[in-house]
Amino acid sequence: MKRSFVCAAGIVLALALIPVAGAQGAAGRGAAAAGRGARAGRNPFQRGPRIVSPQVNQDNTITMRFYAPQAHTVVVQGELDGKPHPMTKAANGVWSVTVGPLKPDVYNYQFLVDGIATLDPLDPAIKQGFGAFTSGSLVEVPEANGPAFDDAQNVPHGSVHIDTYYSNAIKAERVLYIYTPPGYATSTQSYPVFYLLHGASGTASSWIFTGRENYIMDNLIAEGRAKPMIIVNPLVYPWQGVGIATQRLQDEQGGSPGGGGRRGGRATTGRGAAGRAGAAPAGARRGGMNPANDLFMQDLLNDAIPYVEKNYRTLNDPDHQALGGLSMGGGATIRVGFTHTNLFHTLVMMSPATPGNAAQAYPAFFQDPAATNSTLKLVWLGMGSDDTLVGPGVKVLNTTLTDQKINHEWWTFPGGRHEWVVWRHALEVVAPQMFK
Repeated sequence: MKRSFVCAAGIVLALALIPVAGAQGAAGRGAAAAGRGARAGRNPFQRGPRIVSPQVNQDNTITMRFYAPQAHTVVVQGELDGKPHPMTKAANGVWSVTVGPLKPDVYNYQFLVDGIATLDPLDPAIKQGFGAFTSGSLVEVPEANGPAFDDAQNVPHGSVHIDTYYSNAIKAERVLYIYTPPGYATSTQSYPVFYLLHGASGTASSWIFTGRENYIMDNLIAEGRAKPMIIVNPLVYPWQGVGIATQRLQDEQGGSPGGGGRRGGRATTGRGAAGRAGAAPAGARRGGMNPANDLFMQDLLNDAIPYVEKNYRTLNDPDHQALGGLSMGGGATIRVGFTHTNLFHTLVMMSPATPGNAAQAYPAFFQDPAATNSTLKLVWLGMGSDDTLVGPGVKVLNTTLTDQKINHEWWTFPGGRHEWVVWRHALEVVAPQMFK
C-alpha cells in the first residue's frame, strides 16, 4: 500500500520556515533585515539585550550578532565568502561582525563560540546536517528586481510528497521525498523521472528544504525551459533514517556510502574520515563496492525505484530515467550510473566524490566510447571553480572523460566552493538539458 504525505507549508515552517510547492504565496529564504522580515526583539528564552541577527543591509552586507557575555572568542563561519570572520564583543556582551557585500543568494553560517559550533538562536531558517557538515543557519541576500530563480513565484506549483516504503535491502522502513510537477494531480500523463541524491551529512529532505528543487523546477517549467518531470530524493545512507533508534544496529553492519562507518551513533564520515565528501569512496579505487555502497545500490534499484514505478506515473524506459547527485551523491551516481547504463541514459554529477582512476574503476563504461555515447543521452559534470574539497578529483574525471572520448557537458560556477550555492544553480542549469 502506498503511504504518502503531501507536504504543506506548516511542516516546512516547523523545520526551516520554507513552504513547499503547493503552498501559495511568496517564500523567503532566511531571516533578513528589519523591514525584510527580520526578527527584532527579545527572545523569551534568551536573557540579554534586544538584538537583530542576521541583518541584511541595503548594501548587501550582512551583520550577525550573538549574545555571549562569558565567551572569549566568537567567529562566524560558513558559506558566505568562504572565510572565518572574528566577531567583536561590546560592553553589553553582544558580539557582532559585518560580512560582505555578497551576491544575491542563500548562504548558511554558524557561530564558533570558544571553539564550539552553534546555530544563530535568532534565525529560524536552518540547513539540516550532522557529522562533518553540521546544521547551519540560513540567510538570504535578496535580488533587487524581484524573486530569484529558486524563490516561490506566482506560477503553477507542483507538490512534494513524503512516502514511506519498505526496503528489503536494508530491512527497514525508509522515506522518499518526491516532487511531482504542476498538473500531475489532475492529469493522466506519465512523466520522466530524475533520481536526485543528497551529499554527505545530508538527508532525503535536503534537496527540498535546502536545495529548493521544487521552486526551481516550478519556475523552469513555467518558463518553458524544462520538461515537467518527477524528482525522487532518497536517503543515500544505507540506514532506516538519520538519528533514529534502530539506526545503530544498521550502522554497525553497513557504514556509510562514502566508506566511513558509524559506531555507537557517532558519525565518522567527514573531512577527516575515510568517507569524507572529497575522498574516493571505499572500494571505488579497486573497482569494487564496500558493503554500504552495495546496500544503497540494492535499495535504490530493487526497492525505491520499483516503489516509485508502482505508485507514480513514471516513464520507465532508460531514455526517461535520470540519476544524479551532489558530492557523496555524485559519487553514488558514478558507482550506480557507470555500471547501469541500461537503466539510466542521463547522468548528472555535481561536485562528485570521485574514484582515483575512473577508467580503471569502471572499465566497461570506458572500453567502448562509441557504444557508451550511443547509449547515453546526457552526461553532465559540474563544480564550483574554487572547490578545493573535491575539485582536483572532479577535474581529473573531466580530463578522463575527454581523453577517453566520452561525450559530456562540463560546467563550472565562478567563485563557487563546495556548497549549496553551487548546487542550486547547477540544478537550474542542467534541468533544461534533460529528457530532450
